[in-house]
Amino acid sequence: MSQLTPRFLGWRAADLAGDARWIFNANPDLADADAPELEVWLAPLQWELKHGWSVAWVRGLGDLPEPRLRRLFLMIGRAIGQPDTTYGELYEVIDSGASHLERAIPISQTRAATSMHTDSSQRATHPRWVGLACVRQAREGGGSRLASAVAVHDHLAQQDPAVLQRLHRCFHRDLVTPGGARQRQQRLANRFPIYRLAQDGPSLRYMRHWIETGHARLGKTLKPEDLEAFDHLDATLNNPHFRHDLRLEPGDLLFCDNHKTAHDRESYCDNPSAPRLMLRMWLNASTIGE
Repeated sequence: MSQLTPRFLGWRAADLAGDARWIFNANPDLADADAPELEVWLAPLQWELKHGWSVAWVRGLGDLPEPRLRRLFLMIGRAIGQPDTTYGELYEVIDSGASHLERAIPISQTRAATSMHTDSSQRATHPRWVGLACVRQAREGGGSRLASAVAVHDHLAQQDPAVLQRLHRCFHRDLVTPGGARQRQQRLANRFPIYRLAQDGPSLRYMRHWIETGHARLGKTLKPEDLEAFDHLDATLNNPHFRHDLRLEPGDLLFCDNHKTAHDRESYCDNPSAPRLMLRMWLNASTIGE
C-alpha cells in the first residue's frame, strides 16, 4: 500500500497490531530541532492522523527531562491543531483522590477506569484531536485502549441497525467541563447525539457515565431500549476484534482523532512517591495539511 494512499479510518485491532506506520520513533534531540527539521519529521505523523488510522504513537523519548518533554509535546500539538484552553493548554491527568461517583469531576482526576469514550461532555466544546504525554506511568494498570468509532458504526449498521438508530438520537449530558454552568436550563440544553454523520463520515461523542448522570439530575429516565443500546455499544467498543490495547511508557506521546476514535484508560494503582502523571492537550481547528 502506498504511503500516499489514504487508508480507511474504520480500522480493526488487527490493523493497528499489524501495521507499524502509526508508530513513530523519535530521538530526544528532536526537542532541540529547528522549525524546518521538526516540520520534516512531523509530516508523516500529520498524514497518519488525517489520512491514515487517525492515531499516532511517538516513542523513544524516555530519556527526555520533563521540561523538555513538555516543550516538545506542545510544539508537536501546535503543529497538529489549535490548542483548546478549556483546561489550559497542558492539562495534568493525575489522581486527585476524589471520586467522580460522589461529585461531578472529570474521571481523568481519579484512578478509576474511564470506560470507552470520547473527550468533553459539553456540547460547545468538542476538540478534534486529543494528545497524551506520559511523564510517569502507574505502578500497576493505567494502560490505554483505542477503538475506531467508524468501524464500530459500520458494524452496527450491518448487524444492529435498530441499535444504531437509537444511538443517533440526542441525549442529555452532565456538565463537568470548565465554563459550563450547571443549572437545570444549561443541562437541558446540553443535549446531542452519540453518533452523527458528518461530512467526513460517522462521528462519535460518548461517555456513558455523563449521559446517565445528566438524565438522572434532570429527572429524565432513560428508556430500557436506551440502556440496551449503550450496553451494545460498550460491548462492541470493547470487543477484542475492535479494541487495541497499549501501554504508554515515560516519554511516549499518543495522539488520536477525538471524533473518530474512542479511547479508555484502565484503572490503576499508584506508587505514592511517584504518582502517575499524564499531560493532555485538546486541539481544535486542525491545521494539518492535505
